[in-house]
Amino acid sequence: MNLVLRKRMPFVFRLTQKVHASASAKKRLSLFIILSVPLLTACSHDTTTPHAASLATQAPLPVSSASNTDIEALLNAEFILQREGPNKAFESFYALASQSNNIDLIERLTHIALLSQNHLYIERSANLWLAAAPSSETAYSLKLQILIKDNRAEEVATLLINAMRHKVSLRFLPLYLEENIRENDQVSTIEEAISLLPMENQNNPNIQLSHAHLLLLSGKYQQAITTSEQLLSKDGMTKNEALYLILAFSQKNLDLLEDAIKTLKTALIQQPKSTRLLTPLIDFFVDDNQPTSAVDIYQTAALDTPEKLQVGINLMRTLLEHQHAELALQIASSLPQKQLGLSDQINYLTAIALAQLGQKPQAIDTMEKVDSTLRANATNQLAIWFYEEGKEQDINTMVLRRTPRENMPEQVAAISHLHEEKGQTDLSYELVNNALVNLPESAPLRYRKALLADTLGYWDITESELKTLLQKDSDNPQYLNALGYTLLTRTDRLDEAMRYIESAYDKNNEDPAIIDSLGWGFFLKGELEQSSYYLKKAWSILPDAEIAAHYGESLWKQRHYKEALSIWKTALETAPDTPLLLDTIKRLSPSLLEDLTQDKP
Repeated sequence: MNLVLRKRMPFVFRLTQKVHASASAKKRLSLFIILSVPLLTACSHDTTTPHAASLATQAPLPVSSASNTDIEALLNAEFILQREGPNKAFESFYALASQSNNIDLIERLTHIALLSQNHLYIERSANLWLAAAPSSETAYSLKLQILIKDNRAEEVATLLINAMRHKVSLRFLPLYLEENIRENDQVSTIEEAISLLPMENQNNPNIQLSHAHLLLLSGKYQQAITTSEQLLSKDGMTKNEALYLILAFSQKNLDLLEDAIKTLKTALIQQPKSTRLLTPLIDFFVDDNQPTSAVDIYQTAALDTPEKLQVGINLMRTLLEHQHAELALQIASSLPQKQLGLSDQINYLTAIALAQLGQKPQAIDTMEKVDSTLRANATNQLAIWFYEEGKEQDINTMVLRRTPRENMPEQVAAISHLHEEKGQTDLSYELVNNALVNLPESAPLRYRKALLADTLGYWDITESELKTLLQKDSDNPQYLNALGYTLLTRTDRLDEAMRYIESAYDKNNEDPAIIDSLGWGFFLKGELEQSSYYLKKAWSILPDAEIAAHYGESLWKQRHYKEALSIWKTALETAPDTPLLLDTIKRLSPSLLEDLTQDKP
């Protein structure tokens, strides 16, 4: 069991990130994904492609009752799968499965279709499965996935009707909805499909549960409340935790926190060990400015160690979001000693709590212990704290010491940006340069070094690094343009610069940065009409302040003053502090800046 932060945090720490359980955990916790339940294996929307060798363990070759000819065909199909992959092997397996009508072979075909990530193959295998076993819930859930992803609402409705006709439970529908609540198109498709069902089919409990969930997702909170309460009051309706959660979150979204808390407390009487109910209840108490009540509920909950850790970590996060650092530390000290690989998450949140209490040195010491999946997040936070403590000169050493080789480019880029935000470009350059010593083959690091060298005025280094990159990747338009623009603006080698830029443009004629370089090159050559043509194209693709500076100057040179001023005014509205734009206007029309200053209230 392993808990990780939902998203990789940016280098500026955001405490709003949620701690939740990974796929190996028994259950997930999430403030936003309120109904997260594991979906049927065949219906999983995980796009991770397993290796073909592992697939064989999931669906072994069904050769026990096959003839010699069939065995030979199976082995040949398996050989194609292992050598050429699932896309090449699908048709061979499909022919065998459709001829034999063997469920084991159809399941094997389905696994291969899932490996291929080909919607047509998955649908064909599901159709074959349903033809052979029209009451297979897994086959229905598999086909549902494809129909919804392809936005085929009418066919979804037909599938649901067929499932009900064969007395198949529709629990796969609310489960799929729960797993895809952030996919707006898919949610809309489910909503349309339900509306197309005959009224007698819309009374199906799983259809009604899905409808209530859709009301919540679409922001129709009062309707979601009414529908959920009606369903919960029905005799014979399963009072599952999903309905209570829909009701509680609808109430919360209407600022009816007391009602939401009451709903979840009622649900917990029936299911006292449900972490899906306990977690939002605790969050709601904290939101309602009752943090001690939240802590009391957690401390008295009869949870097993994994759930105790899971809910406790989530409670720590919620308390820290509301600046209850002392209570968060209290929870940390009460967590089970067997932390099941979760010490990183606990140390991370403990360090944040210490920092909130002003104990920055202790926070740094604790954060230094964070490793594994949260290592990068911890390193980013440490860098921020080092700045706050006036220890920015120690950041680079810390980063290089903590960062594994395979994560070096991404981690260095994050800290490099932080240095630049703090106005320490020299430290940014030093970090990237030192990282390159350990990882000289990294193109991203070398490219970043080239750009930083240009910023610092080390133009010979910029040229050298870009040429090194081009030796390994001579057709890279980004490198070609960067080198060309450097020569264009930093040297008098205009023709050489244009050769690089024109080569970049030949390879990518829609990149506004490349188009801008080409237009500015023509400007410097005195070919003003050509210059305006390309700069206008760049501006139309990306109304960037630096492009505006170039485009406006080209227009100004051609005495199109009104047009130039209009371009500059537009750029100043969105990026008033861009140095190149300001320098250009100060040279050519300083009164524009004066007029804009006077116009400000």
